[in-house]
Amino acid sequence: MKVCFTFLLLLVLGFTELAGAQSPEATLPPVVVTATRTEVPLNQLTTSLTVITNEELRERQSELVSEVLRDVAGINVIQTGSMGAATSVFIRGSTSNQVLVLVDGVEINSTTTGAYDFANLTTESIERIEVLRGAGGTLYGSQAIGGVINIITKRGQGPLDVGVSLQGGNGWTNRQVATLRGGVGKLGYAFSVGHIGSQGFRSVNDDYRNLSTSARLDYQLTQDASLKGIFHYINSDTGLFNNNNFASTPDPNARQATTQYVGKLEWEQKIRANWDYRISGSIFKEHDKFSDDVDSCVFFGFPCDSRSRDFFRPKIVSGEFQTNYRLEDWSTSTFGVQYNRRSASTNGGIDEAIGNVGYYLQQQFQFLDRSLVIIPGIRLDDNQQFGTAWTPSFSAAYLFKEIGTKLKGGYAKGFRAPSLNELFFPPGFGCPAFGNPNLDPEKSWEINFGLEQSLLAERLKMAANYFHREMKDLIEGRPIPGDPFGCFRAENVGRARFDGVELTLGVKLFEGLTLNANYTYLEWDTADGRLARRPRNSGNVILNYLQDALNVNLTVNIVGLRDDFRAAPPFGNTVTAGYGIVDMASSYRLPWRMPLVKETSLIGKIQNLFNKRYDQADGFRAPPLNFLLGLRATFGS
Repeated sequence: MKVCFTFLLLLVLGFTELAGAQSPEATLPPVVVTATRTEVPLNQLTTSLTVITNEELRERQSELVSEVLRDVAGINVIQTGSMGAATSVFIRGSTSNQVLVLVDGVEINSTTTGAYDFANLTTESIERIEVLRGAGGTLYGSQAIGGVINIITKRGQGPLDVGVSLQGGNGWTNRQVATLRGGVGKLGYAFSVGHIGSQGFRSVNDDYRNLSTSARLDYQLTQDASLKGIFHYINSDTGLFNNNNFASTPDPNARQATTQYVGKLEWEQKIRANWDYRISGSIFKEHDKFSDDVDSCVFFGFPCDSRSRDFFRPKIVSGEFQTNYRLEDWSTSTFGVQYNRRSASTNGGIDEAIGNVGYYLQQQFQFLDRSLVIIPGIRLDDNQQFGTAWTPSFSAAYLFKEIGTKLKGGYAKGFRAPSLNELFFPPGFGCPAFGNPNLDPEKSWEINFGLEQSLLAERLKMAANYFHREMKDLIEGRPIPGDPFGCFRAENVGRARFDGVELTLGVKLFEGLTLNANYTYLEWDTADGRLARRPRNSGNVILNYLQDALNVNLTVNIVGLRDDFRAAPPFGNTVTAGYGIVDMASSYRLPWRMPLVKETSLIGKIQNLFNKRYDQADGFRAPPLNFLLGLRATFGS
């Protein structure tokens, strides 16, 4: 009740500022880069892409990227427990290892599992997040069957700007953030450091700690040449309360420690006004350590666990060259070469590396005063393990400018290279190796059609998208013929079909009040008719009120029934109940005026506002009502 009272106080303080409100200025559509690898206004895209802006991150007060990804049409996020627990993202029914995740263009998917765990990715350095829904393999290669999530960090420029925020909440949850951005002459700089800590909400071993830092330097050597350096670091430690879920008892001592590094150096230059190129080199490195000691848990007369110490060290080293040539205002040609070396070492016996070279070509045509956009493209990947893979694509859009209507459609192929686990997982527990070095990549093709409509001077925006995807050679574990213990080996045997509809709505109800909503329907055809942890029906409603000093944000996340696997006896298939969760965030800018202080705000958020008891994955209880309250200040001249 005290927390709710604090939010009501923020509202009351804010309403005193409404009298002098002014109409918001018209804004141009955002420029995005993920869909075409070139800067293109969002309203000229031929594919389906969602932009989560820095303003939306502040309105939601999201400390983790996974929190805002839940709000995107076509995306399903599964967090297996409290903060810090493994968090998977699915796009349009894909598996999590069919979603490519980038930070400033650097791939951060694990080379062992193929997926990225979003448990530790924080928001303090982020400028925007671009989510491409649908295959992006022509430009990005493997992993991008379901889509691409590109996280773009802030660039420093202008006068020095220093930000500090301090928050605390229940479960001994706390967050501290410091940022520093600005520019000196030709140099732009941006630094951030953030810490999140919590004791969690379960009886034992549910604590979490995360320290994240980020640095970016942009140097404009000449009017036509620039050099960029980027570095990100994450260090986290998590209690694995659910490690003994199969025995329906908590694990008091299982731990996971994760360290991640991302580094990138990029040179960009204009050769002529209509011709540019860029060269970059990058590295992503991760070190996961899992530890567990014997505890009192007994399962069918045997100890649940033994003393174990495991480590996994995935790494991706990349180099890339890309050039863009523009012919007047109707043609843009893009050609690129990309090299990746994916490697991993584990204490379980994997110590492997695979190289891949990709060549991509894309042509953007714009006719009839940019009303008609046509984009064909093709990519060839030459993989050291399985050989070559071709991924063509074609998409087009026509904009009826007089009535604000856009029609779009496209076709694309995609593939996913086998992960190092699937290729080389070693023998164990009396079984031969699960890994199969003869695996082929998973393959897909899809079609997309969409309609976008703007009305009332763009105060009302609606969109509808239909997608159809078919997949073959899905990698699944299958019994080894003749094995007396029923052991499994990875094989290319699976097939699947997906059909879905995404509906989105954006309305400026009146001055300062906006409503955004989306609904996704997903249908599938698999071998057993099931699709684990992905709902047929899901949707979101986001209501945001911004007026001078006050901002209030209300988010409703609705997820329908999902197929799942029972986490405890009796094991087998089950159906997990649907849920609806309400989150609330609010900020109020204090009317204080002090030297060198640009702005001071009270900030607060409540997740799971009505304290609903629910599971995102069977047997993994989601956090109860939790809140953070605090102060945010910005300093500068």
